[in-house]
Amino acid sequence: MLIRSVVSFLVVVSSVAISSQGWAATVFGPTAYLSSADIPAGFYQGGAPLVLDDLEDNNLDASLSASAGAIIGPAQFGALVDSVDADDGAINGNGQNGRSWFNGSGATGVTFTFVGAGPLPTAFGIVWTDGSGSITFQAFDGNGVKIVDQVFSGFPDGSSSGTTAEDRFLGVTDPGGVKAIRVSNSSGGIELDHIQYGTMMAPVPEPTTCALMLLGLAGTGVAVRRRLHG
Repeated sequence: MLIRSVVSFLVVVSSVAISSQGWAATVFGPTAYLSSADIPAGFYQGGAPLVLDDLEDNNLDASLSASAGAIIGPAQFGALVDSVDADDGAINGNGQNGRSWFNGSGATGVTFTFVGAGPLPTAFGIVWTDGSGSITFQAFDGNGVKIVDQVFSGFPDGSSSGTTAEDRFLGVTDPGGVKAIRVSNSSGGIELDHIQYGTMMAPVPEPTTCALMLLGLAGTGVAVRRRLHG
């Protein structure tokens, strides 16, 4: 009985630590991104995504769907393509020789949705490579509820010549799961690359949660001593 009581209490405390705090989604970026080595530290458990689609095989990964746009490459668009810098084999400030995802209506934006089997990713990211104006980054949970809605500006340079200085990582983590992310801009077209997802690093409990857990464990210890000696 005593062992079952202690185990039951610990399970309840764990549940409270996870659910009662209601950890909010955390946005990472916009940070400079020239290759996958520039994924922000602390974004993925183990430091790497489960899937990173650089689009270089000319196909979107089967676990993802896109609401608009298509893959473009130098064969169709020449110097207008703006891929992640490293995708052509060299980091040299030129993204013209790789592939990217393009939508001519940035105001419509592009939503990438996880459609794979298994649990939702808890970390979902993308790289902005080209466009102009202000950028809106949004994320949605498994019920379609918007969990992130942020606007960024200052780094799009309006260039359409494949330069990579404006390339930025945008990502979100949420322990409840991220079903989809959406990127749009205030004017013109939009290019994106390195669509990726995985498992976030375990969230750190808030100080109040830690205090409650310690208090509960202390109370359990007192109960154990009383049962042993009384």
